[in-house]
Order: sequence, then C-alpha cells, then structure tokens
Amino acid sequence: MKKYLCFDIDNGTFRYGIVSQCLDLMDSGRMTFGMSCKEELFEPLCDVAARYKDQVDGISITMPGVIDRKKGIAYSGGVFRWVHNMDYAEEVKELTGLKTVIANDAKAAAMAEIGYGALKGIRNGMMVMILGGGIGGAVIMDGKLCDGAHYAAGEFSYMRADYQDRYGKNGIFSQTSGVDSLAQCVNEATGRDDMNVIRIMMRLQQNDPDVLRGVNTYCDGLASYLYNIQCVIDSSRIVIGGNISEPVFLKLIQEAVHRRFENVPYHNIWEPEVVESDFHSNARMFGAVYNYRQLMENAD
Repeated sequence: MKKYLCFDIDNGTFRYGIVSQCLDLMDSGRMTFGMSCKEELFEPLCDVAARYKDQVDGISITMPGVIDRKKGIAYSGGVFRWVHNMDYAEEVKELTGLKTVIANDAKAAAMAEIGYGALKGIRNGMMVMILGGGIGGAVIMDGKLCDGAHYAAGEFSYMRADYQDRYGKNGIFSQTSGVDSLAQCVNEATGRDDMNVIRIMMRLQQNDPDVLRGVNTYCDGLASYLYNIQCVIDSSRIVIGGNISEPVFLKLIQEAVHRRFENVPYHNIWEPEVVESDFHSNARMFGAVYNYRQLMENAD
C-alpha cells in the first residue's frame, strides 16, 4: 500500500503525518517554526522528511497562497512574505530527495471532498471554509477543482459587500465572516467582550437567546455572500468546513441561506444544498493525498 508524507503548513506551525492511499493517518505530529525566511521552515520540514524517507512514496504539502499545483510554483504564500514566484516543490524535492507536490490549503480541503467526501460526484459546487484568519474557498466545475487562469479561483476572502468602503478592507468577506467576526457579532448581541467559539457553541446548545441572535446576524451576512457566489457558479451543493463543526451552527447557516434565497423579489437563482464537510481537521491532509495521486500517479 502506498504511503505519503503530508504537511499542512499554517501560521508558524505545521502538521505532518504519514497517510496511506486508503486515508489511514499514521504517526502524525506538529512542529513550530519561524516565519522570517524559508530556512526557518525548511529545516524542521526536512528533519521530519529524513525521519520517514524510507517509508513513503513522496511528499505532499498544503499551504496558504496562490499556487500552481501542476507546476509546483508558489506565486505568493499568504502570511509567508518570503514566498514570491518560488519553485517550491522542486526546492523541497532537492532538499529531501523525495518527489513533492504542493497545493493551496483551502483547495486541498476541497480536493478531499471531491475525491472522498461531500463533493464526490457533484458536477458543480463550492467549498467555503470558516477560519480564524478569514474565509477559504474553492470552486468545483464539471466535477473538478477549478484553479482559474491565475490559480486564484475561489479566493472568496477578497469579495466585497460594503461599497461605502470601496478601498478599505473592512467590507471584505474575510473581515465580516471569519471566526473573529462571529465572536464580534455575539459580543455585540450579548453586551459582553469575552465570547469565543467554545463559549458560543456551548451557549447555543443551551438555547441562549442573545447568543442565538448574534449568531443569526453572523449567518445572515454569510448567507448574502453565498448568494452572490451562487449567482456566478450555479452550484448544486455548498460544503461548509473550517474551524467549527457543531451541528447546531451548520443548521443556523442552512436556515440563513434558505431565508436569503426565499426573500428575494425574483427566484431565478437556484438554492443550493448546504452540507457539512466530511473531514474537518483532516481535510487538508486527505486533500494532499488526492493531489499527489492525481499529479504523480494519474489516479482518479
């Protein structure tokens, strides 16, 4: 059975693990690293790769940024400012001696759903990831991940809704619909300043009316963005993933989306099904496997 060393690189930490072609996750762990230059990341990454080199077929990396996964080039790296038009996969291959592929992290999560989960068999769909730093996204067209002409399809974070603030960042999707925005909506509704995801979900399950009001405000804003995306993509299914997996939260998102589509004076836009991600915390690792098998093994 083939095995792959997968790295999910985030802001100052990376998760690693050996994942089989059947998605068995083995020997996983986390490491921290510095952010100022590539050596601070590549040194611990190479240490892990050396440990597992004889056990795996290759390396698959997921990371922030605009990435041409077919060529292995990272045009940008999100929070990693030193990434610019970088032949990332080739550099890691030369350092580790292992075949390497890379992918944008949100798109990797979508590939997990396309290959093995909630988007399998879906012709046109989208994935929206609610994250601490904003919104991740991916577009599925004709059953495949849509990369876009500049490898930035699905960069929903930069969509704008507040046209009173045309050039600022306060009216963009990442600022209004990330996890921090959820906490802000609930703080305003409850008159508190200490609400976080754990407290919010606990209070939701206790039917706290003020928390429910704040979460509904957040969900209504999210639903408006999803409506706008749907006008362009015409998806049959939206998969919600990211940092929050409680069923009560997904139910409120579903209800908000339904309200948004019901309360328009015209009904030419089809209301998509809204479902939960199948994988959540493992989505990017499993998507890394799917990406490797597609690019290196021509697997479906």
